[in-house]
Amino acid sequence: MSRSFLIASGKGGVGKSSVAASLGQALAKRGLSVALMDADTGLRCMDLMLGIQDKVVFDFADVMEKRCLLQDALYPVPGYGSLFLLSASQILRAAEIRPKDVQKVTQSLNRTFDIVIVDCPAGVGRNLKVNLGSVEEYILVTTPDDIAMRDAERTCQVMGEHEICHPHLILNRTDKHMIKRGEMLSPQQAAMVLDAPLLGAVPDSDKVYRGLLRHKTAYECGDKQVRLAFERIADRLMGEDLPVKEEKQGPVERFFLRARM
Repeated sequence: MSRSFLIASGKGGVGKSSVAASLGQALAKRGLSVALMDADTGLRCMDLMLGIQDKVVFDFADVMEKRCLLQDALYPVPGYGSLFLLSASQILRAAEIRPKDVQKVTQSLNRTFDIVIVDCPAGVGRNLKVNLGSVEEYILVTTPDDIAMRDAERTCQVMGEHEICHPHLILNRTDKHMIKRGEMLSPQQAAMVLDAPLLGAVPDSDKVYRGLLRHKTAYECGDKQVRLAFERIADRLMGEDLPVKEEKQGPVERFFLRARM
């Protein structure tokens, strides 16, 4: 049975698209057929991130306007035989996209693929709302800093207004040393603050940005711990009961948590 996920974030720059692409790759490595749908109208990036920018001819707008068939706009990702990308349009405005168009495309993808991942634009405006209701499950991506956490809280509120409660949480760019010193929220404490089930945490690594410059995702950046984090997140999505390691709270972290609660 097909499953569909929307990847959202309140703040831009927290690594949402990198998480979406990496998760798609990790799931494809399990032998699942996966469709990545870049829904960031006007600001697409997944084609570059996956290194297939020169292959993309048709995109979501072409499918929506019936200038091509859906299968013509699905591009295989090299190295992953069962992973395909539907690219966002660079010319459409968010106001030109209707929720029913997004739903029609995702429903078609659900009939073909085991997993559909919709990479939603950051923020809580129309770009997010037009995609709500097009999938079955929701994943919120944030980093453990105060600004991103505040925006993540607001995103949860907007989702709640649309009867989407308690999205899964992926905490990106965590640093175990800063957590142990009490300078950063642990993944478990961030999940408590946001009242969201913790799906996993991805460690910070300078190899991720260097990989991005080479059109590689976080999953392919060469950091074994980052790759393992995505593989474990994929395992949890598929129902495996894998614990997320609990880090010891420091005094600063305890104060931060009490202040937010």
